[in-house]
Amino acid sequence: MKKYVLGGFLVVLALVGAALFQRHELFRRAAHLPEFTSPGWTVNVVDVPMRDGVKLHTEVYLPEGLARAPTILVRNPYEYLKPIEAMQCQTMTRFGYACVLQDVRGQMDSAGDWEPIIHERDDGLDTLAWLVKQPFVDGNVGMRGPSYLTCTQWTVADALPPEVKTLVPSVFGTDLRKVFYERGLLRDDVLTAWATLMPGRGMRQTAGKDYLAAAQHRPSIEVDEKYMTRKLPWYRDALASSAPSSPYWDTEQMRQFRSAPERTKVPMLFVGAFFDPFFMAHVDTWDRLATRDQSVFVIGPWNHLGLTSGDSDFSAAPGRLDQWPIMLEWFEHTLKGKPLKTLVPGTVQTWGVGDVAFQTHAKWPEEIALTTFELGGGAQANSCTGGVLSSTPAASALVEFKFDPANPVPTRGGSSLLSFAFFRTLGITPGPVEQGDSCTREDVLTFRGEPTTAASRLSGAARLKLKVSSSAPDTAFVARLIAEQNGQALLVRENAATLAYPTADVTSPLSVTPGAEVELSIDFWPIEWVLPAGGRWRVDVTSSSFPALHVHSNRVGAWELETGFEVATQRLMGGRLELPLVAWPSP
Repeated sequence: MKKYVLGGFLVVLALVGAALFQRHELFRRAAHLPEFTSPGWTVNVVDVPMRDGVKLHTEVYLPEGLARAPTILVRNPYEYLKPIEAMQCQTMTRFGYACVLQDVRGQMDSAGDWEPIIHERDDGLDTLAWLVKQPFVDGNVGMRGPSYLTCTQWTVADALPPEVKTLVPSVFGTDLRKVFYERGLLRDDVLTAWATLMPGRGMRQTAGKDYLAAAQHRPSIEVDEKYMTRKLPWYRDALASSAPSSPYWDTEQMRQFRSAPERTKVPMLFVGAFFDPFFMAHVDTWDRLATRDQSVFVIGPWNHLGLTSGDSDFSAAPGRLDQWPIMLEWFEHTLKGKPLKTLVPGTVQTWGVGDVAFQTHAKWPEEIALTTFELGGGAQANSCTGGVLSSTPAASALVEFKFDPANPVPTRGGSSLLSFAFFRTLGITPGPVEQGDSCTREDVLTFRGEPTTAASRLSGAARLKLKVSSSAPDTAFVARLIAEQNGQALLVRENAATLAYPTADVTSPLSVTPGAEVELSIDFWPIEWVLPAGGRWRVDVTSSSFPALHVHSNRVGAWELETGFEVATQRLMGGRLELPLVAWPSP
């Protein structure tokens, strides 16, 4: 009987092994990766002690047949990512790399208490100090991982041991002011959604309704105890810091984290996404990178998960698997000394909406002359008929609408969205989403240009300058840049400004008299977008986008303490849209 039991057990092991082999082989083929160089892996579990005695659960994946190998470190706080990252590590071993996957402090099987960012520098440096002494490390170490997994890279980036040769930061930036706020408006779908998901140990993936309730609740300062299980000092600190000049952003930890790119000494592969809430901070981080001439920035039409989403035709665009060849090529170069094949140091490679291949830029965005359109025909702007975007001086754009914070305009796509990654049932979708009947609302102003006779390319950052006034002492204006093409109205970019922060250079709130004329500059995030012949540009102007942005109360003061709101009369007196356009395909 024992013989048969043992035989059955061995058959099961063989089937499991075959299934794992087949899974990795299918992955390799789907991602168009080269042949594997190692037949498999072994895995060991180590509890690595930190300087304060807390032990972090660490899984070490080693390639079979290699005593020493270049090594990839991944530090992860997310339960749902752990099996995915384990498979990623297994795949790395098949290409001759060791891979170390660690649960960050206070998450999954690691000891200690979870506090975002607080312990990541010390824990990361302690882990690296342990790692470089391990006998399986051949003297070449890299780090990788998206989002918060990139955050753990940046916390140590300026103090790396010499064995660390490269980092691969993905969909993250080091200036969190650019992530959490837009001109004094909290990005609820980023920070509030994430705080509802990650208040402590473990992920509250069923807390989607709590998140939406938290985003609507006033005063906002109470939402942690009401909807996030307990008081969260780190969340409250962020709520009280809507001004770029707030002391919170000038703490030693924030300064050190924000300035890490200037002090980094290793080349990096940046992987960014046009429809990612961290995109602008990611671009800013690249611009400040000390090793930019040795590094590469690859940007695709992806969301925060590295996937395409929205209503555009992405059949020609790369998806998540297509980022693997880029990453593998980079590690082969930086950790094994092999020549680069497709990546060029010092460049930015973009795949925009409508592209069929990557475009390589020595500098991005490039310097492109602006094409301007005047807003006019205000009498028709309150309907889907719309006002006009005219290349010549247009008839008056004067128009009014009521902004009622109790009835905000729903978010429809865009970049400032994160909740979709873990609260799928909410139906919130990032990317170039069809705008449907949004123009039928009386609090949405619509302005359209003429259909184009030839294809053109939007390459860089568009800007909308508005002359406005409000019956409120402070309020918000939200603008959507839309491409009407192929029978669709697709969101290109959505951004905002407030009376308190009318332009990007204002770091402390301005005081405005109700009814006074104010000039706003709504700065759209840069993008690459091909508008086909017959398409036309459109701008929608309103005062809210929920849940992407916190709904303004139309009051002044500490927004997080406001218990109510006022209805405001908004007036638009004129405006100008500036687009960096080039003919496409280029001559």
